[in-house]
Amino acid sequence: MKRQKLNSILAIVLILSLALFISCEAKKNTADMRITMEKEVSRTYTPTDVNLSITNYELTCTSPSNEIFKYTTKRNTFILEGVALGEWNIKADGKNDNGTVLVSGSTTFNLNDTNTNATVILNELKGTGNVSLTYSWNSSLVKSPKLVITFKGVDNTENRTIEPPISSGAAVLSLEGIPAGSYTSNAILYDGSVQVSGAIDAVRVVDAKTTAGSISLNLDDAPAIAGHITLENKVGTPVNCVITGIENGQVLTAQKKYDIELDTQGISAEDITIQWYLDGKFISSDKKTSITPVPGMHRLDIIANTKMLGSTGSTQINFEAAVLGVTGQPVLAGVIENGDIKIGGRTNIDFLPDGKLLIVSDTYQTASICSIVRNSLKLENSVAINKAIKKIRVLNTGNIVAMISDSDNSALRWTYDKNTCSLINLVNCAGNIYPHTAALKFDRIYDIVHPGSWVTGSFGVIGYGDEVTAISLRHLTNSNTTPGSSDNFVRSGRTVNYGSLIDYSITASSDDGDCIGYVNPEGKAAGSKAINGTLKTKAFEDSRLVGASAIAIMNSPDTESIRYAVAVGDSFVICKGNLNSGLSVVGTVSRTEDGSSLNTNYMFTDKKGTYLYALNTGDNSISQYLMEDDSLTFVAKTDLEITPQRAAISNSGVYMFITGNDSSKILMMKINTQSE
Repeated sequence: MKRQKLNSILAIVLILSLALFISCEAKKNTADMRITMEKEVSRTYTPTDVNLSITNYELTCTSPSNEIFKYTTKRNTFILEGVALGEWNIKADGKNDNGTVLVSGSTTFNLNDTNTNATVILNELKGTGNVSLTYSWNSSLVKSPKLVITFKGVDNTENRTIEPPISSGAAVLSLEGIPAGSYTSNAILYDGSVQVSGAIDAVRVVDAKTTAGSISLNLDDAPAIAGHITLENKVGTPVNCVITGIENGQVLTAQKKYDIELDTQGISAEDITIQWYLDGKFISSDKKTSITPVPGMHRLDIIANTKMLGSTGSTQINFEAAVLGVTGQPVLAGVIENGDIKIGGRTNIDFLPDGKLLIVSDTYQTASICSIVRNSLKLENSVAINKAIKKIRVLNTGNIVAMISDSDNSALRWTYDKNTCSLINLVNCAGNIYPHTAALKFDRIYDIVHPGSWVTGSFGVIGYGDEVTAISLRHLTNSNTTPGSSDNFVRSGRTVNYGSLIDYSITASSDDGDCIGYVNPEGKAAGSKAINGTLKTKAFEDSRLVGASAIAIMNSPDTESIRYAVAVGDSFVICKGNLNSGLSVVGTVSRTEDGSSLNTNYMFTDKKGTYLYALNTGDNSISQYLMEDDSLTFVAKTDLEITPQRAAISNSGVYMFITGNDSSKILMMKINTQSE
């Protein structure tokens, strides 16, 4: 909603200049008193039914002989003639046209031959008033709202924190009996524990009046007036304070530094106090500062005060920080740290079918289910796993979550319940795979792949012992004591034996599960693909694959071929072949574009199969490459503040999350999905 800014009184200084004119011997005990009034104005939330302009002044003067004299004037200059010398008590009230006393002041002054000028500072705002500010937001975007408001006096005499009740995307700050004066109301809106918006505004309280206003916490709502604060100096000359560096409605580049400044155009640094707020959070009190905004909509507020009474003004600028530049490049949007969401040690992540993020931590042995809220994550539920998990995968069947534990090399199957945001119906099996005729012992499971046409209706866990095997967990239960029964961990029957290909420690599969690539650090490799319902596998060995550290499936050229890239040192080795005739190395791509030692430990592609991403532990970065036939072309590299371990891309392709090796942080990245 548009907020209305009304003029208010910053300060009213009443200067009483007593000029002593001694005209003759008979008048030595008297003098003329000259009274001069000055006023200033500014903008703030003010009562709408009261005039805050001083239209008349009332003076109450008590003479040395305790005589009381009262004077009223509408002029800013007023002369009292023939006042007695000696000690005077002077009280002054500034009133509006309705007779409401807005400000008062008093002083004791000794009028004598050498002390002829008296000054009365009107520094007492009179009475108490009420505040009623309505904050609103889009309730469909904030599921678990909490509004925290800090209401604070400019002179620090009032400082309270309020959490007003919320109803239908709105909350009202209602305060009564607040001493007249100038205040700031700083509101922070949370969705659960995640801040989603914030604002700070100047508020003026007047005796026996209610200051009301409507403030929108929707960051995409444009303010009615933006970027300017009008103050007046001591002689009433207007001074326009203007925010420079960014403009209202401007689209900025996310994660880029912008210098901003309040151009006071005449007010010296000694005469003004400045407070900058970004999305309701304090960032600086300097005249010049800088911001580095994360992607999304933002509100920049500024509160400006002068030394004069009530001199509080505020304004705002709304802007967007967008992910601009290279299409597909991830840009940091936020950092999620260990807290309610358990992050630590080896942390695996994957997206659930409803767009929530699943986080499984080795250190805490928990699974956290989180919603994306603005540039952070909101914890929806936490489930105890009670095992160290090596890999997880949310299968494209929709509601099945598979995990591999390296503490006992077991396979775990969970069902995801989106209504309760929980993992239920755990099935756990370790050690035995039962074909229909005889039991087979496995000692390790290398990876989990999506169900493809080769295991319709189930999913596969590939590789154990000296075999490459697709095994179905359709009938997996907690019992594995009866070979061949439907209650057991059943092999799908599509098994290929390769005794020389033991220990495929590096594997990858396509999103549809029909293409699987294997490689180990000794240079042994293989590829599998589902062709006509049968999983075909071809193996080979190449010295150029020795020292391999990561693998990713590239887009396949036809229905019977497979193509994948292997990271070896600072090069890519491209492997390709027909699953009937065999696979081989078809080329290498050097990627020392920055001269660094990359040491890639994980690779993956975007949802469209256009870009390949590589997590590099050598320089803590993520590299982006365009996949073109049998080659990869470098696009961009983004530095990371953690040593990367694993990553996941949302189904929309907009969000990417990156975990770190033994890190208590997860990086939230946003991707420019617009076409170049």
